[in-house]
Amino acid sequence: MNRVTITLLRFEWVSFTRNIFQIVMLGCTFLLGLYAIYYGQSEIKVQRETIKDVIEIEKTEFHQYQASFKEELASVTQKKKLTIASDPAYAWHRHGYHAILHPHDYAALAIGQCDLHPFYYRLTGMSLHYQLFENEIANPVKLYVGNFDLSFVLIYLFPLLIIAFSYDLYSGEKESGVLPLLHIQTVSIRKIIIIRLVFYFCLITGLALLISFIGLTTSGNIMISENRLATLFWLLGVIVYSAFWFAILFCIVSFKMNSSFTAISAAGVWLLFLIIIPAVLNVWITAKYPTNSTSLAEITRRTSLENEEDENEAKEVITEFLAHNPHLKDSDSLIHNNTLAKAYAALTSLKDMHSKEDVDHYNNQIYQRNQRTSDLHWINPAVNMQGVFIHIAKTDLNTFHQFHTSIELFHRNISDFYFQKLFWDKPIQPEDYSRLPSFTIQRDEVKWSTLILLGIAKVSIAMILFFVIGFVIMKKKRI
Repeated sequence: MNRVTITLLRFEWVSFTRNIFQIVMLGCTFLLGLYAIYYGQSEIKVQRETIKDVIEIEKTEFHQYQASFKEELASVTQKKKLTIASDPAYAWHRHGYHAILHPHDYAALAIGQCDLHPFYYRLTGMSLHYQLFENEIANPVKLYVGNFDLSFVLIYLFPLLIIAFSYDLYSGEKESGVLPLLHIQTVSIRKIIIIRLVFYFCLITGLALLISFIGLTTSGNIMISENRLATLFWLLGVIVYSAFWFAILFCIVSFKMNSSFTAISAAGVWLLFLIIIPAVLNVWITAKYPTNSTSLAEITRRTSLENEEDENEAKEVITEFLAHNPHLKDSDSLIHNNTLAKAYAALTSLKDMHSKEDVDHYNNQIYQRNQRTSDLHWINPAVNMQGVFIHIAKTDLNTFHQFHTSIELFHRNISDFYFQKLFWDKPIQPEDYSRLPSFTIQRDEVKWSTLILLGIAKVSIAMILFFVIGFVIMKKKRI
């Protein structure tokens, strides 16, 4: 680093320290970042406490079932508990299992889809689709507005900070009358602008990295294997996104307009990337790929046999169910035993089979919309970086899709566990409780890192493009 560069950096530092307004802006942004971290962690803390409660409820429930085998049947309550614990005719729709999507440590930094989709389900052997689409009541206003998390601060507020610090890099010197003095210096105006830009890039990006590091370290252990790569991706994303906005400012400054025009233009670009383009794309995607959930209304209604007294109807339902389940087919010889309970179990399973086409069609609509939205991210680097952050935090729609896919397999295991007992007229034994179905989510870690790197690459390309355009314009105008 030569003496001229050091002198320019020292002058810029002195100028910054004397500007109280800029220092206050940095301080306010820092405090907003800390509040965003606190807010996000508070939201995720509620989720974790809820998860802890439902795990404890499930653990207590099954502990009581196991204990009922050893208790003396002295009361009606104890007899009822043993019946539910040992009789599959009751157990298949009474035993509740929880499929839980545990939030990533960094979910607090980019809440993403966490407030839109359930993060746990209580499942029994009853209809899966009925249990999935029976939603809880939520506040629609809050869901529409969103959450004030760290990713919001980085995506929306830091670009405004960059604009406020950098819009007058050229016009400020011109309007103050200093520009003619700079022209007689041995160093070019272009180099002076770039050095000043680098100074503010280090200052503002350093603040963003500091806030991010505080958020990362307070949200989880950055040294464990699960978080190490996510931490590197997050910090890299912060640097690239900050560089993208400095490249835009560099491009706008290269046109040599006055301060007012430069500031308005930069603010216009901010509105374009963060408000207008997302709104237009949202309207277009909604019109192009509409979703219709009316076909799912019937799924969320409880169904029953038309006539419980008609044994032939019950047998027909069981026979149809056994035709789709070859491993239970030979149990038709026991169709006369516990017929009504078997018929209801068969009915719920058949309901899922019959509604699968409607559910798959609805899910395909959602998938197409999400896929098309992802394909259009290259138009808007800001939205693209938001997608990168929620992918890092694993609060993206793809994570919830993997969660639902894993739930389908889990529910199938639950049903098989109890239907094997029910249709073969076998009681549930105490030792069966050591072989209960358990939920595990299937994740694609390779795709996860690929999507993040691809998103960062798109923003990097846009950043390089804006910087090259600005550099070429400056060279043509001999700045």
